[in-house]
Amino acid sequence: MKPSFLSISGIIILAAALATASGCKEDTIIKANIAPGNNNLGTTEVPDTLGIVTGNVYAERLKTSEKVTNIPVVHALGTMVDPFFGTTNAGIYFQVLPNTAGFRFVAEGVSYTLDSAVLILPYYGFSWGNKTDPKPQKFRVYRINEPMSNTADYYSDQHLQVRSTPLGEKIVDMKSLMTDTPKVGDNSTGSRHIRIPLSQDFVNDVKNNIGTGTFDNDANFLNYFNGFYIAPDSSYNIGNNTDLLTYIRMDGGADYGRAAIAFYYRENGTNETKTAFFNYTRDGATSKTANFNQVSRNYTGYPAGDILQRGTSDTLLLQNDPGLNIDLRIPGLDKLPVASILRAELVITKINGGTQADSLQTPNRIVPKGVDAAGNEYEIADFSANDYAAALAYVDGTKKTEKDPSGNEITVYRINIPREVQKAIIDKRNELHLRIKGGTGFPAAYRLIAGGRNQGAYRMQLNIVYSKPD
Repeated sequence: MKPSFLSISGIIILAAALATASGCKEDTIIKANIAPGNNNLGTTEVPDTLGIVTGNVYAERLKTSEKVTNIPVVHALGTMVDPFFGTTNAGIYFQVLPNTAGFRFVAEGVSYTLDSAVLILPYYGFSWGNKTDPKPQKFRVYRINEPMSNTADYYSDQHLQVRSTPLGEKIVDMKSLMTDTPKVGDNSTGSRHIRIPLSQDFVNDVKNNIGTGTFDNDANFLNYFNGFYIAPDSSYNIGNNTDLLTYIRMDGGADYGRAAIAFYYRENGTNETKTAFFNYTRDGATSKTANFNQVSRNYTGYPAGDILQRGTSDTLLLQNDPGLNIDLRIPGLDKLPVASILRAELVITKINGGTQADSLQTPNRIVPKGVDAAGNEYEIADFSANDYAAALAYVDGTKKTEKDPSGNEITVYRINIPREVQKAIIDKRNELHLRIKGGTGFPAAYRLIAGGRNQGAYRMQLNIVYSKPD
């Protein structure tokens, strides 16, 4: 089965639309020439007996270089060892630029000392994993050894060539990152961030290029300083599993609130330390600098890996891309009458994966995608209505708390797809192939363990109601 290809913007826009969505009547979903026009017509409910085939599929590619107007550029960073799903590693490739062409730290002819340089990685305010007492992590910075392009598409499974010697490394107290406001000198920066000191060799390289063609324009600078790669050291704390992904804001509007390299220098003969920033640079949806988020998963040796190896459909697994999606095929729709589908509701119920595993956040919303005969994903018909926000609200897929027949509270997701089912019936398809995905803008975050078709009261269900004239 082909892996899916999805851009971050597709996920984020869905989430943004949900925030503004209002209620939706059924007639905004069902085409007027199909919907019944007589309220006296009876309805028929199809028993949940269709032979749905469920499974898990890994969506290994997510386009993580995309910039969307008014949406922050946010990337995952760190190592997260999930006791059920295994290990996730996330690193960031990015470029920076000085703020002017022909940049100089001081006026030409003035002597100065370039003391040090620090990589600034602002904390976005969201983390995934153990937020109560996360373990420290070590991060390393490398210089990229091949060109990047701000107009190219980059995906989560890509790796660029980097130099073997790191520019710097830092052990970060992840709890402090989430709760403390760092200070530079005596002043609060007002923005929590990771600070990684960079090597003196790099500082000297920058100084030696001041006044040369390297700083004449952006293209020359980026041709020499291709970019940087910040990655977790996955061997650090290996016996004491790290347990948090943090999310970095690349394109904030102020110093220390956007990814940058801060240089500290003094004019000779003075004691005043000044700061100059080389920033990740973005204006709206256009960026002068390139970036993308590299994410890898490893399920080996964990319950999720065992489920994948056995190929069982009893337990369904879902993560934000890149990661596991729920895959389902609904056969027999060509046997249903060509009628007005009033409701076609998938019901997906969370099941437990162990106490520790269940402490991790489930997605606030999950999203259905269609899969064509070639294995490519497409937007289902229910999202093609003129009022997209209303259609989104009707399709739903948001997390709800309900009660099972015994009165226990359970987490349920209800996804209504009448237009897509209607279309499959009209097209006389013998099977409707769908994929259920995470629906937020944070790559690699969130996860769901759900019941397949053999999980009793917690099994996946499909409830279809149609109306047909006598």
